[in-house]
Amino acid sequence: MFDNLLGRNISKTADERDELTRYLSTNTKEVQDAVAWWYARRVEFSCLARMAMNYLTIPATSVNVERLFSKRPLLLPHIRNGLSAQSVHALLCLAEWSRLGFVRDTDVLAITSGPEGEGEDDGLGDGWDNIIMPE
Repeated sequence: MFDNLLGRNISKTADERDELTRYLSTNTKEVQDAVAWWYARRVEFSCLARMAMNYLTIPATSVNVERLFSKRPLLLPHIRNGLSAQSVHALLCLAEWSRLGFVRDTDVLAITSGPEGEGEDDGLGDGWDNIIMPE
């Protein structure tokens, strides 16, 4: 499902590039509490901090996938039973980012309705993490 993200070009503003560039140019430091680190930098890295907080604060669960998606259950048994923990995590983040306007529903629909992408490179290419902020 996310394989097609690699080939999509989604534009981003100069401010978003600057925020990502600033973050990537900071020195790395081991921290005990990643949530506290992002919270302390929520003004400096507003977009990235919101995404990090969404990602880091997803509650851990041992609930069955069907129950997790009870609002909109998956209909195909071979897909429903084959979701990895990473896929579930990605779907939860994508749903929340879509709800908050970080990604456009039209982009998600365009990517998910495209071809399977067989034979494509499995590595993440440039721009896989583009963020679109609502105006």
